[in-house]
Amino acid sequence: MIDKQTIDRVKSALNIVDVIGEFVSLKKKGSNNYVGICPFHPDSHPSMTVNPARQTFKCFVCDKGGDVIAFVQEHENFSFAEALGWCAGKAGIQIENKELTEEEVQKAKDIEAMRIALRATGIFFQKHLPEAQNYLDQRGFILTDKVIKNFQIGYAPEGNLAHKELIQAGYSESILKKVGILAESERRYIYDVFRDRIMFPFIDLNGNIIGFSGRFITPKENIGKYVNTGDTPVFKKGTQLFGLYQARRAISRMTFAYLVEGQFDVMSLHAAGVENTVAGSGTAFTPEQIRLLSRFTQSVTLVYDPDPAGIKASLRNCELFLRAGFSVQCVRLPEGKDPDNVASEEKDNTAKWLLNHRKDFPTYFADVFLDNNPVPDPNEQEEVLNTICNLISCISSETSRLNHIRALADRFDINTEILGRKVRDILRNLKDAPKQEELKPGVYGLDLIKDLRKEGQPCILTCDFSEFLNVYGDLPILLINGIPSATDIQEIRRECTFFTTDSYGLSINKDGDESEYLSALTMIYRAGMTNITVTLPAGEQEPEEEEDEEGYNQEVQRFDKSFTFIKYYVLLHSKFLPDYSGERTPFIERCADLISYADDSVRIVNLKYFYECLFLNKGAFNEILKPYLAKRKSRMAINAQRTDDDEEDYDPDELPGYVDDNPEYKEMYRQCGFYPKLNKEAEPVCYMFRQEKGGHLQVADFFMTPLLHIYSDDKEANKRVLKINRRYYKNPLYIEVPSRALLKKATIEEELIQLEAVNFTSGEEKHWTKIREYMSRHFVTCSEILTYGNQQSEGSSRREDNMFFAFSNGIFHVVDEQARFDPVNELGVVTHNNKNYYLPAFSTIYAGSGRQSEKYELISQLVYKDIPAEKQCTFERWASLMDQVYKINDNGKWAILFAIMCAFRSNIHCIDRLFTAPFFMGPMSSGKTQIAISIRSLFISPKIPIFNLNTGTLPALSSLLSSFRDVPAVLDEYNNKDIQDIMFQYLKGAVYDGDGRQKRKGTVGKEIEVEKIFAPVIICGQETPQRDDNALMSRIIVCEVPKPKNRLPEEVQLFNELKEIEDPAKIGLSNVLFEILKLRPIVMDNFRSLKQQCYDELKETLINAGEIDRLMKTASLFLATCKLIENYTDMKLPFSYKDFFKIACNKIKFQVELISKTDKLATFFKAMDVMIDSKAVREGRDFTIDTPDRVTIKLPGGEKKEIAFPAGTRILFLRLSNVYTQFARSSYNSEESTQSTIEQNLRSHPSYIGLIHARRFNWYDVVEVPRGGFVTDENLPFQPEEGVKTDNTMVRKMEKQTTNSSCIALNYDIFRELYDIDLQRKPDDESKQELENF
Repeated sequence: MIDKQTIDRVKSALNIVDVIGEFVSLKKKGSNNYVGICPFHPDSHPSMTVNPARQTFKCFVCDKGGDVIAFVQEHENFSFAEALGWCAGKAGIQIENKELTEEEVQKAKDIEAMRIALRATGIFFQKHLPEAQNYLDQRGFILTDKVIKNFQIGYAPEGNLAHKELIQAGYSESILKKVGILAESERRYIYDVFRDRIMFPFIDLNGNIIGFSGRFITPKENIGKYVNTGDTPVFKKGTQLFGLYQARRAISRMTFAYLVEGQFDVMSLHAAGVENTVAGSGTAFTPEQIRLLSRFTQSVTLVYDPDPAGIKASLRNCELFLRAGFSVQCVRLPEGKDPDNVASEEKDNTAKWLLNHRKDFPTYFADVFLDNNPVPDPNEQEEVLNTICNLISCISSETSRLNHIRALADRFDINTEILGRKVRDILRNLKDAPKQEELKPGVYGLDLIKDLRKEGQPCILTCDFSEFLNVYGDLPILLINGIPSATDIQEIRRECTFFTTDSYGLSINKDGDESEYLSALTMIYRAGMTNITVTLPAGEQEPEEEEDEEGYNQEVQRFDKSFTFIKYYVLLHSKFLPDYSGERTPFIERCADLISYADDSVRIVNLKYFYECLFLNKGAFNEILKPYLAKRKSRMAINAQRTDDDEEDYDPDELPGYVDDNPEYKEMYRQCGFYPKLNKEAEPVCYMFRQEKGGHLQVADFFMTPLLHIYSDDKEANKRVLKINRRYYKNPLYIEVPSRALLKKATIEEELIQLEAVNFTSGEEKHWTKIREYMSRHFVTCSEILTYGNQQSEGSSRREDNMFFAFSNGIFHVVDEQARFDPVNELGVVTHNNKNYYLPAFSTIYAGSGRQSEKYELISQLVYKDIPAEKQCTFERWASLMDQVYKINDNGKWAILFAIMCAFRSNIHCIDRLFTAPFFMGPMSSGKTQIAISIRSLFISPKIPIFNLNTGTLPALSSLLSSFRDVPAVLDEYNNKDIQDIMFQYLKGAVYDGDGRQKRKGTVGKEIEVEKIFAPVIICGQETPQRDDNALMSRIIVCEVPKPKNRLPEEVQLFNELKEIEDPAKIGLSNVLFEILKLRPIVMDNFRSLKQQCYDELKETLINAGEIDRLMKTASLFLATCKLIENYTDMKLPFSYKDFFKIACNKIKFQVELISKTDKLATFFKAMDVMIDSKAVREGRDFTIDTPDRVTIKLPGGEKKEIAFPAGTRILFLRLSNVYTQFARSSYNSEESTQSTIEQNLRSHPSYIGLIHARRFNWYDVVEVPRGGFVTDENLPFQPEEGVKTDNTMVRKMEKQTTNSSCIALNYDIFRELYDIDLQRKPDDESKQELENF
């Protein structure tokens, strides 16, 4: 396995444009993109774009895309390892394809620890920044400046506080030393590296702090002005650019970068709006820094100090950049000024000033020389010319070289040919001189909208592929090709709700058919995204004439015109209808239908325009419009862009005509005494209240439209959703507030105070009461979905209200006996069984607003995608791929069945309050996690991160599992040693019975409730879960995943096909899940009986394993699912029930054996085996093995029972108390098992026979006795006769010992089979012979 760090190093060392340019001819398109013919499909025009800023390529026709390695892999038909090797060779990097050792794993952990320590250090420095306020004041900055926050500027205090505080916070001293925050003196004193310095962090392109540069505040003798982080494992000097992380987008947008010398220069220019500015760590640029900058631009402007050091740095860096293929310009600063001074003086005009003072490099250097030498010395002039010509020779483009030569010749008034010859001579002497299918329907460009679109900026829509390629990557643009699907429209709404387009592609043909692009925009409009502006270029407008002062007709000068989409749509029909000879009614009704989607105010204000364009009178038009309005009475259209309220003439004493024309406004005024004041775009922006003495009072600078009442039995969870149009701002706001906030003026103002430009000016309590009264009658009531997936409160419940499956963008349900998916509307509301439900993730309230809440980040991944029929993968193909790709140990079969079971977890769990989980066990890089992700991919994108049991917290896991019902979660990195006990217990409950954490019910009181878990889980790890005496092992199915050997090309092809259909960005599996969800009634009707049948079959087949009841119940869930699919549906599994039954039986046997070898009894007997060798436990004394014909056991009630055995059956008689005493003293009893626990486990063991009340145990002990048999001792009761000699020399002898003791009898043959342990050290007859010969 090649580590990620090496892969990233290879990618960062290459420019994707250079690599792809070797295979495809690329042309510059727009400011920062390249396009070319795609090599992966028959391409007649350029459809592949290459973005050097992101180092990615993308073909919008065949959907191929990725990084430089992906391109080489696809183009050369390489494996990933081969493509990486090719790229590494290209970059001159040596790599080794090997497994990560423990040291490498530890190194990766150390790197992560270093990043965490650096991040904490950055926060520490920022916390102390106020101590340097005086210094910042001198430099023109204050603590609250946005640029201070963006650059994470801090201050390193004196007194070694970093060492003290960071160590106290738990960060490792050794790690802090490795990253250059702490250092150790020769006397082994630890001190802060940075003290009394302003701290500038270096931030890599991933946003991680990797090092610091510290500038002193108080100059001190023999102390350098700057102290920089030295080389560390995460930071290398000369490879980073200060400010690049903050400037990268501006550089890409402006297509060039300003290079300055110091950090304060960078910050000052950023603060002045010149955000495409960076600095090196010092004035000398390195090749690594230039290569890094080339990812974002090929053009730089040097802004260095005009002193000799600055000029020297400009010359040196100019040459480096020219040799790297950059275009170089320079800015000459006023004498004695640096960029910081210019920014301070010019302020907001800085960008313009810099642009006006930019010069090409030959002119710049010539000006510097000639201004300093009005009458130049010929020798000095020749030297300067040689220097500048040397720079020009670094340019690879001959045309560009010639242009620069001409500019230089004009400046020095020298013949161009002389300078040209000079440059050619330099080039001649330099050895290293520079060397010269159809698009599928859908929406393209969504991937970059979030990065490119600024708040309030419209998104460009187009159907012109060429225009799209021209600005893709530079501007927020979407290509609408063909008719978008419902999912496409939802994805658009997530990113933006404010659009602009030109009139290209918007037309109606002579038969009245809308163009594809026009139809697509009408679909978007009907989806609630009504703020679409259409620009009609002047050249496409019909000429108009007017009479001049002399009475002659002259053509009126034309300008580009802007229309709202609905007005332009009706305008197109006004041009079509006069020439159409057929029945016009369908087309008029088509317009009326679309007009009904507009806001009432827009419709009323433009009423006359609409009926005149359609050649109707007002009455006829209203009659046609009426049924369409009635059909959508409960719908509230959402607009995302407003225009400023210009102060038109407005008479507060007069009631505007639009109040009488609009029934809603008329009723509002009659009942509540106010009407909305409209801006020039006919949008309500404030309230006009009737006054008792006549006239009207303007209240507030906003207008609220009631949208949703999110009802809950919990008063605290009751919420209201409002749209707020602001008088002085274009964009409306959408807010979600507690219902109690509407109680009175003071409470709503507490919510409004947090918003921008929303003031209840001139408003009193009585005004708010009337506003609230009116709004209370116009909310749409709905219930918020809190747990996504299956909505049944109980798995056995058939309540119609709960019979649907909630995705984040809509619901699956059955309507009129037809299964279907209904997407949410623009408010995130969808209806089931006449009840409204609120799913906020895809609501305009959050999506496209630029402030989508993090709480919806996870659930927004459970998306139903409307897949075109021609791209859909069938259930059979999906199951076949799973079975083939994961064929080892039949893991694919278990995965297929569990994926299906997940969709019905609630229905299965309610039968016996049990469920299960697969546990994929294998070494690193075995692919175990890939199997788990493939199961989850039936529901959620495989790109979503998985939960790590080692680093994740219990609250995070609890939040994950409580967010979904019947949608699986992947739990990775299970480890017996490291997993916390509380996490293990939670996991055990989650897998089996669905009980989670215990918590207090409510905010007060002592009542405890158990948190319920509804999400099935898939667990991955490198070892089986042996904690708590294998408590989890009997609840799961263990699937071993060995490390794969070299895959065949066919296997790689199958794997790639599976990964492609799993990814919703390419295909997705929504249609497969749709077919599975249709089976819920069948599951509810039949699963209980099928499960019992399968369980009974297992009990009959697995006689010896009958004691492991849990495992058979677990396996019966999979078997029942298999039988249900086979017998009750038209779906075809790639295996039969008969085949899988054999697999299940073998799995149970395997797992029984696994448990028997890893449980507490196994530990006990393994320890006993070792203690026999060490003589702590002895055969004959503590246990004996014999072949009796029969034994008498003692039953629990005291009765006795005789049990006979076949001849030769070996029985183990175990004195448990003796052996356990030795076991308890040893180090083997790590789980501190008690004797009663061991005894209890023995009783349920397959080898257990019973308790023997008394059995004789015989053994021999070594004893010491005097050789003569007597010891002279005055205390003896007798003395030896006179003349008898005594020999008191002590000798050792074997002496037979015997005792009667109770014991436990075990069938030794079964014991041996299960544990593969032999407690006998020698055959019985040899043992006896040895004792007799002693």
